[in-house]
Amino acid sequence: MISLVLPTYNESGSIQEVLRRAADALRATGEEFELIVVDDSSPDGTAELAQALASESSVRVVRRLRRSGLALAVVDGWHVARGDVLGVMDADLQHPPEALTSLVAALRNVHVDLVIASRSGPGGGTADWSWIRCMTSWVAMHVAACVLPWTLAEVCDPMSGMFLVRSRALQGVRLEPAGYKILLEVLAKGHYREFTEVSYIFAPRGRGNSKLGIRQSLEYVLHLARLARSTGQLQTWLRYAAVGFTGALVNVGVCVFLVQQAGWPTGLALAVAIQSALLSNFLWNKVLTFRRAPAWPGNSRGILARLLRYERVCGPGAVLNASLTFLLHGSGVTLALASTAGVVLGGAWNLFFNVPTIWRTWGLHSSRSEVTVPASVRPAGSVRL
Repeated sequence: MISLVLPTYNESGSIQEVLRRAADALRATGEEFELIVVDDSSPDGTAELAQALASESSVRVVRRLRRSGLALAVVDGWHVARGDVLGVMDADLQHPPEALTSLVAALRNVHVDLVIASRSGPGGGTADWSWIRCMTSWVAMHVAACVLPWTLAEVCDPMSGMFLVRSRALQGVRLEPAGYKILLEVLAKGHYREFTEVSYIFAPRGRGNSKLGIRQSLEYVLHLARLARSTGQLQTWLRYAAVGFTGALVNVGVCVFLVQQAGWPTGLALAVAIQSALLSNFLWNKVLTFRRAPAWPGNSRGILARLLRYERVCGPGAVLNASLTFLLHGSGVTLALASTAGVVLGGAWNLFFNVPTIWRTWGLHSSRSEVTVPASVRPAGSVRL
């Protein structure tokens, strides 16, 4: 049985439509299902409207006395669920209920324990988003992938609010989500064997207002920090930072020594210094940072192949490093200070843009499954468990 949770607050304008369309989509799969509406005491009668459909759409309503976050509402719904497949979707029709048919189809692969509705994969997208909202979403996803690179490196849409997961993948798992991103908790702590993603088009909001604000954004950042600590990725980050600091010292020290003590040309000295720092970082990361990297079947390459990939990934940062150093030193800045500025710029670039790829060089718990499903779904008309 599929137990689909819909957390609600003031969704009276859409609740009955989304329940009817979700029920139709799930009936088309031939699977048994239940729709669980978890309502945070909406003053607009959302719970009563949902309850009115109990007889026709297998609807159950859970009323919470106070609002304590969308993600916790989902966990409360899963606590009373009867199904062996647990799911979640929004009740404002931005998640097209028709996508459920494709999610269930993907879950018929016996090896797949988690199916994510993705806005970011091939065929997915968002309808009528401004460039500011698109950029904000991209930054949020990229920050998550950088903070939790082993967990999210292969997930196209870790911010998705619509997915299905087998209950066995959450057995013995204590879910402690904060804010509104329950999928992050499932991805970081769940015992799923494989996952897949099904593309869909995120519909424009037709009714109601967005629940996202400054408080939710802060909760999101704190949630990422807690997951990094609980999954051990924070310790890896600290080791990685320490190695990066020693690499910076190597870069600046070698460059200054070769120019001022050995009389080398600045260009040659800078190239040797950057290469020395990259090699130092690579070896120390191998010995210290990633000595217990999660196994990745596709990452059985030898050390030379890993080094070449590491060099390629860090190449843009190295170019920025050299360019800024040349620019500043040519403008009269001392070589030590110019080299330090170059290291900071190159390191910042790699830190923000390349961390997930760098982590793949060493190891990644990859559990992506290739499952054939419809390319995309478009909107109609456009704890312990």
